[in-house]
Amino acid sequence: MSRLFRLGFLVMSCAFATSPAYALDLPAGAKLRASDKQDAARANLAVARFDGETVPTIAAEGQVNRQAWKVNGTSQTSFQILVSLRDQLVADGYEILLQCQTVSCGGYDFRFEVGHFKAPDMYVDLGDFHYLSARKGDQFAGLLVSRSKEDAFVELVQVSPAGSTNTKVSAPQTTSTTTVRVQPSGPIGKQLETSGRTVLSGLSFATGSSQLTDEDVPVLAELAKYLAQNPARQIILVGHTDAEGSLDGNVALSRKRATSVMNSLIKLYGANPAQLSAQGVGFLMPLAANLTPQGRELNRRVEAVLTSTE
Repeated sequence: MSRLFRLGFLVMSCAFATSPAYALDLPAGAKLRASDKQDAARANLAVARFDGETVPTIAAEGQVNRQAWKVNGTSQTSFQILVSLRDQLVADGYEILLQCQTVSCGGYDFRFEVGHFKAPDMYVDLGDFHYLSARKGDQFAGLLVSRSKEDAFVELVQVSPAGSTNTKVSAPQTTSTTTVRVQPSGPIGKQLETSGRTVLSGLSFATGSSQLTDEDVPVLAELAKYLAQNPARQIILVGHTDAEGSLDGNVALSRKRATSVMNSLIKLYGANPAQLSAQGVGFLMPLAANLTPQGRELNRRVEAVLTSTE
């Protein structure tokens, strides 16, 4: 893990107001984006993956405190952030009820059953999120961690008995820690190795078509070179669309576009088919709001996602 600094906020105390609280370390650059505190409320925490109909939960009642944090410009993965926070909870005596990631949680069906805050305060990538719930006696904690292209997001819910000492929140202290930001214009290999994904810039499709309009695409030549130099790596090409049209139609179109890119990599640039696969998610994972032409253009893309390193 990268260097962390102490956040000066106290997490929910135990049943007695005089019980000691604990402090969590979040990555450098974390800023509170939203909070919601209720002295007598209920929070439903997931305790199992989506079962095909619903997400099994446990109802935790008492003082409920929800917070959304944004970590600007971090190179840490959502999994690395979750593990750091999980280990701190375990060290404080919490028992993990559930820990899962996108697929093992149940995909977007799970995501839409958990979480409190919405974008832009809490961004959740439907292809890259991690969830955790934990219990310590009559205290509960829940974590939802995800990231956008450059930033990470953490939603934290804490439940303690009614009448517990109020939670204090303060901004992170300024330190000399330098935050490393992965530039979108960097080499594909560096982006894949540090962030696990990269947007393939320079691709052009005819309107409503899955065929590339230009056979000479430098970014595909660069990706093919990376794959040739790293034969143990595997990549999923993931197609994305804007939000115009039906979900089913956009999922099909995005999959066709990803497949078109895969075929170009194999036929025109000599990439090994065993290292590639293609999927489409339609408009479910936007980079920007679909309210403007610029946002819709950003959302029409194909990404390369690193899935295997051995």
